[in-house]
Amino acid sequence: MVNIGIIGLGGIAGVHVAAYHALENARITARCDRDPARAAGTAGSIAINLGRGDTATGEARIYTDYRELLCDPEVEAVDICLPTDLHAAVAVAALEAGKHVLCEKPMALTVADCDRMIAAADAADRILMIAHCIRFWPEYTALRELVDGGQYGKVTYACFRRLSPLPEWSEGGWMLDPGRSGGGILDLHIHDADFVAYLLGMPRAVFATGLEDEHGISQVIAEYRYDGSALILAEGGNCYPPGFPFRMTFLVHLEGATVEWDAARGPLTVYPATGDPFTPPLPEGDGYRREIACFLDCVERHVPPEIVSARDARETIRLIQAEIESLHSGKPVELAGWDVPNGG
Repeated sequence: MVNIGIIGLGGIAGVHVAAYHALENARITARCDRDPARAAGTAGSIAINLGRGDTATGEARIYTDYRELLCDPEVEAVDICLPTDLHAAVAVAALEAGKHVLCEKPMALTVADCDRMIAAADAADRILMIAHCIRFWPEYTALRELVDGGQYGKVTYACFRRLSPLPEWSEGGWMLDPGRSGGGILDLHIHDADFVAYLLGMPRAVFATGLEDEHGISQVIAEYRYDGSALILAEGGNCYPPGFPFRMTFLVHLEGATVEWDAARGPLTVYPATGDPFTPPLPEGDGYRREIACFLDCVERHVPPEIVSARDARETIRLIQAEIESLHSGKPVELAGWDVPNGG
């Protein structure tokens, strides 16, 4: 049983709490939010793109200052659900206090902040995991298994798409402030950029175009260039009106099959070059529950996560920064190999 402290009780915390409640090896013993009503569970939770969670945590101790929660000796691990600009400072403080850390994506605003977090985890010998839920999402997991299995050959074309209404629901409008959220490219599009790297490895180069406004880069189309002729694209944007439906889709063409999924339309479908279309089996649970189960398992066994290491998440920030550079320069940006320090 892992004793968890939740820091930040905004929209994403609801789905995290619901996931902890569904698992048998976790207990939420402390919760923290600067809003006393939300910390106490008397304020309503905020709906996010993929549904509403439950922020009720029973007899958990209540804090309004995360530093007090970090002094709680019963808390073994913290789940950081704060605005992105706070991730690095709170994660480093938690690691230095001897707590394991699950931190919401994106890891941080800059690669330098990611490096600070990794160094703190290494020094404290604690687990640091970033909550890139799409790596755990059943349909994306099934896609990766199909690609890795090799039975349909290599990927020749892929397009990932993620579109959202403008996130006006965020507390104090922090998601509309690019200095805090990094804009739509870092907060929303990062899901697909990260999955491309997970599926195919870091690209040799990236070329990006998009739209930038007072909320930052709110629409982007990125082309990820690999050695060979495959065309790999990802589109993301969070600049749409309130009534616009959230969209999450992918279309992946391999030498021997096409794989398609649209979260709003129906199940993941494989269209083989020969034979009938079919829906492959999916792992149980949604991406949130599966990522949190992974984190708890890593804490209990004291091993770093393999599906999404902290260094993976750091490299995804580097990839997004390359996209931003490309968008501003109008030119492709070359990506060198992994330039992270050695270590676990």
